[in-house]
Amino acid sequence: MNTAFISRSYEHRAQYDAAIAHVVASLRRMNMEGVDFVRRYSFGEGQAREMMVATLQAIHQADVLIAEVSEKVIGVGIEIGYAAALGKPIIYLRKSDAPFSTTVGGLATIAIVYDNSQALQDKLIEALRTLDKETK
Repeated sequence: MNTAFISRSYEHRAQYDAAIAHVVASLRRMNMEGVDFVRRYSFGEGQAREMMVATLQAIHQADVLIAEVSEKVIGVGIEIGYAAALGKPIIYLRKSDAPFSTTVGGLATIAIVYDNSQALQDKLIEALRTLDKETK
């Protein structure tokens, strides 16, 4: 595995920036690139089609999708569904005080529930190692 698409809420991005920074650090430790779409791209109101083309292309090129789903967001659900349709592994992340999503839980390859950023990083590295072994 080389690339992970990071799916997360645009609206709640500031609230989860620290957690996503730990996700990116975990990926680097595993010699992987994290494509944090929210940080990498910026689209205006009239660019919805261009945004979705870029999103679907990035998911298609990724080896795994990592979704932070502590907040329920339609766009993240669409990204998860597309990754599932492509047969991509999906890692589901949510804070311990966030509600479980049966839809995402039903599609996820691995679910990670975390209380703090360090726990998230540790659990994610373990999950990536597991996926790496399964794909070899």
